[in-house]
Amino acid sequence: MTPMIDCIFQLIIFFFLIIDLQNKELEPLVLPKAIHAIPDEPDPGRERPILNVRQDGTIVYRTKVYWSPSDGENYSKLLDLLKYFTTLMKKEMDPDLHKVLPQDALLIRADKWTEMHHIAKIMELCGNQNILIWKVELAVGEPKDAKRKKAAK
Repeated sequence: MTPMIDCIFQLIIFFFLIIDLQNKELEPLVLPKAIHAIPDEPDPGRERPILNVRQDGTIVYRTKVYWSPSDGENYSKLLDLLKYFTTLMKKEMDPDLHKVLPQDALLIRADKWTEMHHIAKIMELCGNQNILIWKVELAVGEPKDAKRKKAAK
């Protein structure tokens, strides 16, 4: 009986650690609400890059800041991160451009009060010749009445 209890406690600790690691990708942001959004369904088994943009424009990935307003026009850390993302993504040859392009999407989660030029700068950097991330998704929240309708079903 004692070994079984030990195994159960180890499983509980394991799941607490896993849950904590999953939450590190998501910053506590107030997402803008969208009435006509498509549900987010990432590919199972693939790591999807998620950038969080705080209200002041600070860009965060897994609790580490890659750009803040105090950095000014120095986007070198963010460019290095975007290059790293391309190594994780599935790639295919584009017959029109004759280049290998990443096929996975970059998810951008921004606070609803974040100024648009911060998101536009991320998109501009994604178009860099060394990166070429052309699929970008923007995270939104559901209106409260849509959540109630789902719960009622």
